[in-house]
Amino acid sequence: MRAIDTVNLWIGRVVALLILVLTILITYEVTLRYGFSAPTVWGTELSTYLFATFILLGGGFALLHGDHVRMDVVYSRFSPRGRAILDILTAPFALLYCAVLVIEGSAMVAEAMASGRRTSTDWAALLWPWLLALPVGAGLLTLQVLANLVRDAVRATLGRELS
Repeated sequence: MRAIDTVNLWIGRVVALLILVLTILITYEVTLRYGFSAPTVWGTELSTYLFATFILLGGGFALLHGDHVRMDVVYSRFSPRGRAILDILTAPFALLYCAVLVIEGSAMVAEAMASGRRTSTDWAALLWPWLLALPVGAGLLTLQVLANLVRDAVRATLGRELS
C-alpha cells in the first residue's frame, strides 16, 4: 500500500510541475496568436492533450488525498468507521469504472498503434501516446482504490487506522 501511495504521490508531483510547462506553452501560444498574429499549428492541440493527460494521470493522486467528489454533507456525518464502511460499499463501483477505462482505453491505444492513427489537424500528431494516459491513469486509480479498500477494511473491522 505504501508503494502504491508513493507512486501516485510522485506522479501527482510530476504532473503538478508539468502544469508549469503547460502554462508557459499556453502563454507562448497566446502571445504568438494575439501579439504577432502568428499562432503555431501545434500549440492549442498540444495544450489540450497535455491538460487531458494531467487530469487522467492525477486521479490516483487525488484519491490518495481524498480530493474526489463525494457527498460531503452526508459523508461527514458518519463516524470514521461508518465512512470506512461506506467507502467499502462504493469501492466496487469505482473498480468497475476503472476496469472499463483500462479495458476500453487499452483497446483504443492498441487500435491507434496498429493503424498509426493521427490527429486530424495540420499538426497530425500520433494519437496513441496521448491515449495511453487513459489506461495508465485508470490503472493508477485502480491501485489507489485497492490500497484505500484495505485501509477501510481495517478501519471498519478494528475501528482504528492501519499503522
